[in-house]
Parts: sequence; structure tokens; C-alpha cells
Amino acid sequence: MKSVFITGASGAIGAAIAEEFAKNGYAVGIGYHKNEKAANKLADKISGEKFCFDVSDFSETEKAVGLFVGKYGGIDVAVNNAGVALPVKTILDTTEEEFNRVFDIDVKGVYNFSKAVIPHMLGKGGAIVNVSSVWGVVGASCEAIYSAAKAAVIGFTKSLAKEYAGANVRINAVAPGFIDTPMNDGIRGKDRQETVAEIPLGRTGRAEEVAKAVFFLADKGTYITGETLNVNGGWFV
Repeated sequence: MKSVFITGASGAIGAAIAEEFAKNGYAVGIGYHKNEKAANKLADKISGEKFCFDVSDFSETEKAVGLFVGKYGGIDVAVNNAGVALPVKTILDTTEEEFNRVFDIDVKGVYNFSKAVIPHMLGKGGAIVNVSSVWGVVGASCEAIYSAAKAAVIGFTKSLAKEYAGANVRINAVAPGFIDTPMNDGIRGKDRQETVAEIPLGRTGRAEEVAKAVFFLADKGTYITGETLNVNGGWFV
């Protein structure tokens, strides 16, 4: 049985990714940090294994990966999904602490998890999928820190793909657009209508649609590496 380890799996997109892989016969490692209730619910639903750790801490991350490999005998797919964002505001209204928090999780977390899993893929191959954002592609006004962090994920993906292509470790990213998740619940009424009106497909995306893109890159796209797949309904093309 193939295995996948997903960070941030207790969130809406992470849970959808976990369910997609489980549906396709993968053993699923549910990485989470604080939302134990959601992690428990997901584990029960898909018979997954939970691993609680802070992705911004390499020693914790490396330990969790070691436990995962010990249980499943290896790791075929890793998904860097853990991430945080800030409320919409100008850079003048942000603090250094906020900057550090976003980069510690959204960028350093991707570095830590990738560094921990790659040694277990060398010699047999594997796939890593990083979850970026539409704002990492085009940037967003009043979300400079988040946009910069998600852009860094795309650059990291390209570089790492070149480093490990020779070892048959494929590394790609997805860049979700306006996805209907709790993170976007604050966008309602007129603001939501105006945003949806900008999307050629005329609707928000679903977490399940992001999950299918992740699964494709990890499992089906065997000649694809270093790419970022936009999942945004044509919002920015």
C-alpha cells in the first residue's frame, strides 16, 4: 500500500486531500498541530494515523516523519499543506511578529517537512506537492506578507524539483484561488459577489477540487515536476 503524509490535514483543504488519497487506496498520515478534534474526526473517517507536531520546528517535524516511516515502512507522497494567513491590512499595520509567524509556518514549514521526507524517498523515488496560493502567483493588495510567503513556496518548488529530479523525486505545487473554506468565510455579501463575478467559471472552488489536483500531481502526473497547477476557475490566466 502506498502512503501519504499531509501537514495541516485538520483544515478544510488538508482534510479533503486526506480523503482523496484514502479513497484511492493510500495509507494516510494526518499531520496537525492544534486542532485535535478535527484530526480525530478525520482519522476516524478515513482510518488514518495522527501525528501532532509543529512544522516550524525541524526536530519535531523530523521525529514525526520518523514515526510515520516506522509505521508504514516508507513514504511515497508528502503534501505541504500547513499554512496561516493574516487579516487583510497594509504592511504598515503589520508587525515583525506577524511576519515571522507567517514565514515560519508557510515557508520554513515547507522547508522543514521537505528536508525531513526527502531522505526517505532517495533510492526509490517519491512525490512532494506544496500548497501555495493564487496570491503567490499574482500578489494581493493588503496581503503582502502572505503573498510573499506563497510566492516563496513556488520558487522553492522549482528549485527543489531540479535538485531531486535525478533521484526520481517529483516536486510540484498547486495554487488554489477562491476556495469555499472557513478561511474565506469572512468574504460575504457584496464583496463575495464581486469576487465571484471576476472568476470566469462563475463560482468559488471546492476543497475537493484542490484535493483532486494534488492527487493528480502526486499519483498520475509521472512526467511532471517543478510545475505550479492553478486551481482558480480561470480567475487569473
